[in-house]
This record gives sequence, structure tokens and C-alpha cells, in this order.
Amino acid sequence: MTQARSNVGHVDAIARRVSGVFAVLAGIVSIDGFFRAMPFLTWLVLAFMVATGLFFVTGGMRGGTLILGILVMALSVADGWLAVIHEGRWALLIGLIFGADTFITAQRGWSPINAIFGKDTHDADSEWSLHGAAAH
Repeated sequence: MTQARSNVGHVDAIARRVSGVFAVLAGIVSIDGFFRAMPFLTWLVLAFMVATGLFFVTGGMRGGTLILGILVMALSVADGWLAVIHEGRWALLIGLIFGADTFITAQRGWSPINAIFGKDTHDADSEWSLHGAAAH
């Protein structure tokens, strides 16, 4: 599922794929025409994103999903705000970028966004994991 020398564990890879799908889906339902036609479905998708983010934030999850859960919840709030102000195309663009990053990171164990900022993803475990927790 991921490369050998990566800090992306099995659970984190699954969480990234689920989050990527939600990010793209939330961008689609935030587009102005879709939001005007079916606002309840937009809010339902965004509520599922918040619930999924809360699930990934839970303390018992292994594999480093805390930051990803917080990002998913923040993205759902941003998508909702962009839908309300009728700028859903930006929500779709952000969702596509976030989704592409999560799928690439889940598959390769390397994040393009972290590479832009000069951050090596292989060193993330020592900074973000709990003491005694090991990545798979």
C-alpha cells in the first residue's frame, strides 16, 4: 500500500484516501449551481466530513491521522463558507489539490505539498507521534 521507508502507516493511508474522496466530493457539492439546487445535500456531505474528521482525531487511532482529521474538519468549514458566499469553484479547486495530495501521499509516502515547503515526510514521526508509538 505504501513504500517501505515511509511514515505513512496502513491506517493513515486509508484515512488519506477517504479524506481525498470527501474533499473532492465536498468541492463538487459546493459549486454554486449544485448548492442552489440542493443545499441540504451539500450540508449533509459537509457534516459527514466533520464526523469523519472527528473519527480520525480520536486518540485510539494509530498511524498519524490526527493532523489529517483536523485538516478535513477545517476543509469542511471552508467549503461551507465558500458555498454560502457563492464561490464554490474555489472549494472545488482546493478539494482537487487536497485530494491529489492525499492520494499521492497514501500511495508513495511522499507529500507534494510538504515538498513545496521543504519538509521531509520521513522525519514527521519524531515530531508528531506520541512517545513509544511506531509507524507501520
